Amino acid sequence: MTGPLPGYLAPVTLPASFVYGRVVAARNRRFDRGRGVGSVGLPVISVGNLTLGGTGKTPMVIWLAERLAAAGRRPVIAMRGYGAPRGLAGSSDEGAVYAQRLPDVPVLADPDRLGALRDFLKRAKEIDCVLLDDGFQHRRVRRELDLVLIDASRGTLRDRLFPAGFLREPPASLRRADAVIVTHAQAVDDSMAGEIAGHHTRPPIAWSRHVWSAVVVYAGGGPPAREEVGWLRGKRVLTLLGLGNPGPVFKQLEAVGAVVTANIPARDHEPYDRARMALARTLSEGVDALVMTAKDWVKARHLIDLPTWPVPIVVPRLEIEVFCGAQELEHLLGRAFSGA
Repeated sequence: MTGPLPGYLAPVTLPASFVYGRVVAARNRRFDRGRGVGSVGLPVISVGNLTLGGTGKTPMVIWLAERLAAAGRRPVIAMRGYGAPRGLAGSSDEGAVYAQRLPDVPVLADPDRLGALRDFLKRAKEIDCVLLDDGFQHRRVRRELDLVLIDASRGTLRDRLFPAGFLREPPASLRRADAVIVTHAQAVDDSMAGEIAGHHTRPPIAWSRHVWSAVVVYAGGGPPAREEVGWLRGKRVLTLLGLGNPGPVFKQLEAVGAVVTANIPARDHEPYDRARMALARTLSEGVDALVMTAKDWVKARHLIDLPTWPVPIVVPRLEIEVFCGAQELEHLLGRAFSGA
């Protein structure tokens, strides 16, 4: 498996990975002793992962928030907010997605999530729980439930630590998680379940896949149109994807019958500029549509003049489908409140 840096840097990245692992281990030992960990006085549910790049945390947080709300809970989402000014969650890509999908759920963006939550909760007395986005490594906030996502489309448990690989922590860290959820899975994989159990001591509590429930089509100066996913069938598309792991998007496009002619890559959370959008406009001249995720759309929309854009812009509506273990996962959510 290749890492985030070129392979020819292995003489540097491998020793650096060893040093990084020692630093991570020392940091975890400190938190294991409770040093630097504080409570916000409410049940905290953390959603995190082991790797750099996307595993589906945003749609999973949305899935959890919707179920908490359906149960009468009033959650707040606390996130670091990459690229956002402190406190302005809507200025980050994920924060804007949360604002669109969960308009009644407040979102905090602050690297100091413990301090931000304590300040916010003094004013927001109606809030009764916290969803910690990307919280597995952010151990300053005490949590009642630690959920870790493992991407079935990546060989996470056989990867190396950063910078030689994509791991933020070794797989052995799964032992401190309360449960593991597999994302981007098409079916339960007994071999993978056994591999996870070897590190976590228990198999995954749930298995999930990412599905597109619809696509939103922006064309001309009119309002966006919600269409069936089949709208993409047979179309030649350009993609603009600033994702840690864009592979599943390409697989979804292939599955619905679209043909990807080119991709304009970007780093995860990287802001878009006029030069990149000028390239997208030029390449759009030869295709039927430009496809980007909701995270990309919120970063690019202020740079796009829709009435003059040469092709429709298509934004899939992404959902998490927990096809195995949904009931067990919801039961675990309930236990987080009973044990708080």
